[in-house]
Amino acid sequence: MLLPPDFDHLVIAVPNLAESVEQYSNSLGVKAIPGGAHPGLGTANALLGLEVEVRRDNYLEILGPDPEQDPALAASRLAGITEPTVQRWAIHPPDFDAVVTSCARSPRSAERSSEPRVDLGEVHDMTRRTPEGALLDWRLTRRNPLALGGIQPFLIDWKSSPHPARQPMPVVSLERFWATSTDVDTTSRVLRSLGATIEVEAGVTEALHATLKGPGGSWTI
Repeated sequence: MLLPPDFDHLVIAVPNLAESVEQYSNSLGVKAIPGGAHPGLGTANALLGLEVEVRRDNYLEILGPDPEQDPALAASRLAGITEPTVQRWAIHPPDFDAVVTSCARSPRSAERSSEPRVDLGEVHDMTRRTPEGALLDWRLTRRNPLALGGIQPFLIDWKSSPHPARQPMPVVSLERFWATSTDVDTTSRVLRSLGATIEVEAGVTEALHATLKGPGGSWTI
């Protein structure tokens, strides 16, 4: 399986968080732990550790509407989500700022380069409290709509916060992770330019897919 060394986590977007946590528990044999709410964004998450070869600090984020917030807040982040969907994924480059700066080069400079121009969107500061009350503080890049249907990863920098994958939680294996694209060559070039190469197959839409395996079974999304 092709996976970049800076792989951080997968985001599976769902229409109902509590129902999806139970669904995954029944299929995989493990139950995701509560992650916390995203204030002002209308979403909350649940987490599972993600076993990926011999790598550390990887996890699976199940993201859905937070019933304690205004449903309209989550509309843009979960637009079109009617069933569990591998929505996007994150990488954590060693030098977050350097990658952001490189991708923000002028269009004229990009035209002279053999690499495609990559639009990461804007850098956002984020926080959330864990169910235990600890404050997590990080930053990430965000684009709306998602670049290449979510195939282009977003960047994340956990700053001084403990990585979410380091807390005790059930673990599932990532058996396969791949994308389908209507333009395999361009999509692959964008991923290579970010050092984020994954398997890309020809398809009718831009989409991410994953096969997860737990003690109770496997699930391909």
